[in-house]
Amino acid sequence: MQVVETPKANPESLLAIVQGAYQGKVVIPEFQRSFIWPRDAIEELLVSILQGYFIGTFLILDTQPDKSLFPFRVVEGLEKVNGHARPENHATIRLILDGQQRLTSLFYVLYEPPIPLRFTSYPYRFFFRVDLALDEDPSDAIVSVSRGDRRRLAEVEQLIGQHRAIPFSTLADADRFFEWFYHEQRFLETERDKAIIKAFRERFYQFMVPVVALSPDTGKANIVNIFERINSSGVSLSLFDLAVARLYLKGIKLRHLWDDFRKADKGATQAVQPEAVLKVIALLEGKETKRASLLDILDALDHDRFLGRWNAATRYLSEAYKRATSAPGGYGAVGPDWIPYTTMLVPLAALLHRIDECKGGEDMYRKLDRWYWASVFSQKYDHAVDSGTYADVRDVGGWFEDGDPPAWLASMSPDVIDPDVDERRSAVYKGLMCLVVLKGARDFCTGQAVPLHECEDDHIFPRAKFKRHARVNSILNRTLIYKECNRSKTDKLPSEYLPILEASHGGRRERLQETLSTHFIPDDGLLAMQRDNLDAFLQARRSEFLAEIRRRIGGSG
Repeated sequence: MQVVETPKANPESLLAIVQGAYQGKVVIPEFQRSFIWPRDAIEELLVSILQGYFIGTFLILDTQPDKSLFPFRVVEGLEKVNGHARPENHATIRLILDGQQRLTSLFYVLYEPPIPLRFTSYPYRFFFRVDLALDEDPSDAIVSVSRGDRRRLAEVEQLIGQHRAIPFSTLADADRFFEWFYHEQRFLETERDKAIIKAFRERFYQFMVPVVALSPDTGKANIVNIFERINSSGVSLSLFDLAVARLYLKGIKLRHLWDDFRKADKGATQAVQPEAVLKVIALLEGKETKRASLLDILDALDHDRFLGRWNAATRYLSEAYKRATSAPGGYGAVGPDWIPYTTMLVPLAALLHRIDECKGGEDMYRKLDRWYWASVFSQKYDHAVDSGTYADVRDVGGWFEDGDPPAWLASMSPDVIDPDVDERRSAVYKGLMCLVVLKGARDFCTGQAVPLHECEDDHIFPRAKFKRHARVNSILNRTLIYKECNRSKTDKLPSEYLPILEASHGGRRERLQETLSTHFIPDDGLLAMQRDNLDAFLQARRSEFLAEIRRRIGGSG
């Protein structure tokens, strides 16, 4: 009988594996799925690395490129950033059997291939906020920005100029980072601050991962068996998993509590992860929601107090979800995927709890609404989520009780908001579509209310006819259209389908205009449609949306 050596995990440099992918030496088997991680999963991975957490084991097959057991491909985007890299130029290559999403995520962050992430239209860039990392918790220091978001990119570029942020791509070249750290930057003045950033840098560069490296002699059947076992059991522990273990000692069965909540409110539990309940509990205790301190907060609660806080947290998360998804009176998301920031449900729940504690009236709810819409359209929850959550609950809570509004809200100008976005996953895009819902978007054909969750997010000026126009996919050219009516206008110019819509409104142009106005299409927008003038239409609708945003985030008090 042939003696088969049992595979063993040995530590290897994570950065060296990523650099191997850049060189074309580390590749992906063709049977692996494509790169699918969204940006929030990538941000979580970066936080875990900078905190020194376990991120899982890698399974790698070392082989010769011309004798590989499996067909393979290079990491997605490699040809755009290093077109000269060729696996066949290496005597030995490494196939990533398990760990592809983690590897490709880090390659994407460090080398910035110009390819969109999942559910996005534009590539993303990732940045390290040096200033936000000085509290020694990197949770809020990871910032990702779409290349299509001109305003956010300009803000980050300003921070880079002030040496308060650096692109993660800087870390791909150790010499370049050292040049910045020791000779260019002027922000880190104290030895303490320098030591903190240096420690994060060393943690990133020296991060080791367990690697099960299989030899070329490993049989295909054995490889598939090992691969299946790792994929079925190699899931790293989440914060919730750790809380389950810690609270079990107090007689608290946390998974049972979450299951009960999931049965009671399928909507809210689709929108948030179990950790969200723990974060609301921290806020109700007047504490921050950062991972580094969350378990300590839970440890400080005895059995009865924890259960009381859990019940309150789940109740107000349900209330937050109802408010986010209701219309009228709420914020208009027609389902979990249309909530601009599901992370906002955590502070929203805590603030709804505060209003009830204060026995608040219309004035407090008005302030709550102003905070919500200002947060959405300023894209405030795109970054620094945990510290921003705590600050908002503290500051908005004080504002409820006749204090001043948060400084960022008081100084916010609607003029800096750009509603011309086509990134369907962005908060601005979703927020504008929620405004369409709250406007009472009626069916183009009948002028009647329709179930908006059954409507299609589609173009007003057809994409097929205006595919050469750079802004045809902008939210300014999209709305919720009932699927039955949508078929009647497919691939027709506005000037061609408007007579059909007018006829269905009794031949009365003013009635059609009334219906279109529920989609933020004003008189001059209708005129632009008659003339098939997309540029004029976009400008007219932009003005309507901005007027509504001003109304919702303006206000006094």
